[in-house]
Amino acid sequence: MKKYLPFVLVLFAFAPPKTGSDRLPATHWLQYKTPEDAGFSTQKLQKARDLAKRYSSANVLIIYKGAIVQSWGDASRKFRLHSARKATQSALIGIYASRGKIDLNKSIGEYGIDEVTPLTETEKQATVKQLMTGYSGIYLPSPGGDGVDEIPKRGSHKPGEHWYYNNWNYNALNTVFEQQTHVKLTDAFDSEIAKPIGMEDFIPRDAFSYSHDYSLHPLYHINMSSRDLARFGMLYMHEGRWNDQQIIPQQWVKESLTAYSPKEEKRGFGYAWNIYPEKTFKQRCYTAEGSGGHALILLPDSDMIIVHRANTYVEPWVAVDWTEIKEIVKGILAARTEIETTIDESKLVTYKPDRSHWPALIPNDPSQTKRFEKYYDNDGDPVTILREKDGQLIVNIRYLGNFNLYPITNSTFFVEGKEETIYFTYNNAGEPTKAVFP
Repeated sequence: MKKYLPFVLVLFAFAPPKTGSDRLPATHWLQYKTPEDAGFSTQKLQKARDLAKRYSSANVLIIYKGAIVQSWGDASRKFRLHSARKATQSALIGIYASRGKIDLNKSIGEYGIDEVTPLTETEKQATVKQLMTGYSGIYLPSPGGDGVDEIPKRGSHKPGEHWYYNNWNYNALNTVFEQQTHVKLTDAFDSEIAKPIGMEDFIPRDAFSYSHDYSLHPLYHINMSSRDLARFGMLYMHEGRWNDQQIIPQQWVKESLTAYSPKEEKRGFGYAWNIYPEKTFKQRCYTAEGSGGHALILLPDSDMIIVHRANTYVEPWVAVDWTEIKEIVKGILAARTEIETTIDESKLVTYKPDRSHWPALIPNDPSQTKRFEKYYDNDGDPVTILREKDGQLIVNIRYLGNFNLYPITNSTFFVEGKEETIYFTYNNAGEPTKAVFP
């Protein structure tokens, strides 16, 4: 059996992803008045946009030199990140490791990590870094991960021997993080990253977790807008620095964007980042990717970030695969008419999300809507409607998270993010008994 040794087989040499522009978004993103102002052809971008429409992309956001070229769809709409969230979790581990709270070379056994199906003594020898890089040798089912029939046979490889992308690793890392820092992952992301880089849409209730009885380690998810995800990408493009604040250690960014996976893999895998061969786009490319078509794409040699989103709220998913995303990206790159462009600051305006597809809304009157605030079993597919301390009415949907509700009438609501209408059925007393989605 061929064995792969971690931290030795580096697929691509790392070079810092520094951009050629010092521009970072302030309170709001700026947008070029026309693509031509950024050195792009509107006509050629339309060809790429037609591809995105054909593949049912929910949003494509194009950033060049720290400003928006175009957004195809609403860049403020929040979608679940799926596995792209792991890049945010990795960043938090890097921040707290630099403070001495987490030691990458310690084993999970030393940190007291175990499982419903008890870990073997060999499995407990896996280090935090081996979990980060895919060499844990722990093959157990996990929330949001592969089933027992899809993962390698348990005990088939010792820690450090074999690379395998395993959701269990990151769920267990979340447990390590919270145990060692005594900070909830959600709160840490909000205070350490979201607020310092000025995310416009993220609020702590956008992060949520769920668990199953077969694992001690919950799965964390984040619903995030494209423009906020692009800010996170800008943070990595600037080597973890935001203006005068080093938010993520520079060395951690370097290690994150270095591949530790075997040469046989078509792409490299770092600390939750993918590293693609330069032949993919004829330049360096780093991505944080999630199931169904969610991708944060860093192209430092072009000083560009591209964010791609898909509607994975609906069943079945309107998924877009990497081959299709790659075709869209190549179309965007082909639309560049000038390789080196001097940006005229007077040609930048504040980006305004396109919400023309939203229905007409009415003011929220708690005296009219309070009766809907309760738990609904919904025939085993439960939702809960409640009002937050800030007065915002939200719906919590199992496995999908929390969504803002805005009244269309006093008995129907627009669900932000999912972008659909929720209405109700009633009993003979006129009390709402079931929340109905289209």
